[in-house]
Amino acid sequence: MSMPFRRPSLATQKIAAMDALRANVMIADAKLNIAYLNPELERLLREAEAELKRELPRFNVDTLIGSNIDIFHKNPSHQRGMLAALQRPHSATIKVGKRVFDLLVTPLREGNTTTGFVVEWADAKERLLNLDYAGQIAAVHRSQAVIEFQTDGTITAANGNFLTTMGYSLDEIVGKHHSMFVEAAHRDSADYTAFWDGLRAGRFQAAEFRRVGKGGREVWIQGSYNPILDEKGKVTKVVKYAVDVTQRVKAVAEIGAALSALAEGKLDRRIDVPLTPELDKLRVDYNEALSNLESAMGQVKSATSTIGEGMSEIHTAANDLSQRTEQQAASLEETVAALSEITRGINETAADAVKANQTTATALRDAENGGQVVAKAIDAMSQIEASSQQINQIISVIDEIAFQTNLLALNAGVEAARAGEAGKGFAVVAQEVRALAQRSAEAAKEIKGLITTSSEQVESGVQLARASGKSLEEIVARVQEVSQLVSEIARSADQQAGTLREVSTAADQMDKVTQQNAAMVEETTAAASNLSVETEQLATLMQRFRTASDAKASARKPAKAAAPARPRAANQARPATAGNTALKQAPSQESWAEF
Repeated sequence: MSMPFRRPSLATQKIAAMDALRANVMIADAKLNIAYLNPELERLLREAEAELKRELPRFNVDTLIGSNIDIFHKNPSHQRGMLAALQRPHSATIKVGKRVFDLLVTPLREGNTTTGFVVEWADAKERLLNLDYAGQIAAVHRSQAVIEFQTDGTITAANGNFLTTMGYSLDEIVGKHHSMFVEAAHRDSADYTAFWDGLRAGRFQAAEFRRVGKGGREVWIQGSYNPILDEKGKVTKVVKYAVDVTQRVKAVAEIGAALSALAEGKLDRRIDVPLTPELDKLRVDYNEALSNLESAMGQVKSATSTIGEGMSEIHTAANDLSQRTEQQAASLEETVAALSEITRGINETAADAVKANQTTATALRDAENGGQVVAKAIDAMSQIEASSQQINQIISVIDEIAFQTNLLALNAGVEAARAGEAGKGFAVVAQEVRALAQRSAEAAKEIKGLITTSSEQVESGVQLARASGKSLEEIVARVQEVSQLVSEIARSADQQAGTLREVSTAADQMDKVTQQNAAMVEETTAAASNLSVETEQLATLMQRFRTASDAKASARKPAKAAAPARPRAANQARPATAGNTALKQAPSQESWAEF
């Protein structure tokens, strides 16, 4: 016997239906105690449980049924008051930690009594993301030109910004191919084919593109072509987001042309047409900088001309100075050699003077010794003279004795004669005595004569010795004077030799310094020559730059006329060249004519 079929109760059917729902459903009774969670909501809350517990420490999915909904609220009284007054479904969004949920609260009523609440939960993440994406897309459409294509390049849609940029209406472009916006040469190129092949392969293209607007107008856009993929990764369409940069590109081109002119040295090129607001300040600054550069380059040109003339004169002066320095060095070298010879001669003279001084000193000593000998001879001659005088006195006594003896002999003869015979013998003796007295008297007379002669000779010798002594005294005095003079000459010669040695040392030092100066002058001359070459190169380089004054000057020149030499400005003083005739000659101005 078969069992009769029992239909499930309505409540059971409702529970089963809610369990099968993909929606997230919660039921609470009138006291706000949670009575039911369907599986979808339980799964959602378990997924968010860890995050919810950071904000709601009492939250626990396992004990959620039977718990009060106050566990979801930090201020339960506010929610209770709101729910008590709730008469119709109410939508709300709550944020717990980083989780955001959309809630739809529907009161369950029996008559006028609220018996419970049904709460539908939804994760608000996707909704908020969609809102964010929609807001971003709206912002993009407000600020950028947007156009959509099929994968073959057929236009399907475009926003107002794009239509304004290209000058078309929507009806004029929908159904047309993208190639209508490119030049014919590019349209038929392999690059254009590869461009669309890349988009169909899912590779986006971003760059600055040159396009053709309505009427052939040139349009520049900064944009990206973006392949849009479906859930399977297949490209379904291509969307381009772009910004019109035509004015910026033209402004950059204008600036580039101006910079190219500047690179060619044309300083009279200005950007007179206002550019886009973000670049116009650059235009103003460029014009101002160019004006300053033009002024500076004009001054540099003038200064280069002056420097060139000055360098020519400096180069000439350096050559002259180099020659004179070489001559001076050679002359000084000869002077040093001559001073060396003089010093050597003075040294020899000083040595000879020293020897002469020594010889003179020896002669002085010899003369002094001779004077002493003469003095002794004079003394000896004086003693001889005194002895002669004494001998003369003795001879006088002998003569007197002889006279007396003769007189006595005479008296004795007289007496003997008187005595007669008795006196003969005595007379003979008296005669002999008389003869002896006569001989003595004669001898004394002779001796006296000799003594007188000897005395005269001795006196003459004494006088001569005295004269010789006086002469020797004078000779000694003169020898002393000569010795003093020779000593003074030797001292002066020694001083002169020392002075000449110092002069020779100084001259040698001057010679070394002059040689160094000559080397430095050669280096200076070489540097001046190099600087002159560099100045000419600078002048040649400066000819690349053309200022407004140059342009006006060239405009005033007749065709094919030779460029005249640039006259010197009135306020430009020529460098002083006094004392150097080589520098007084004006340098050639042919190389500076362009300035």
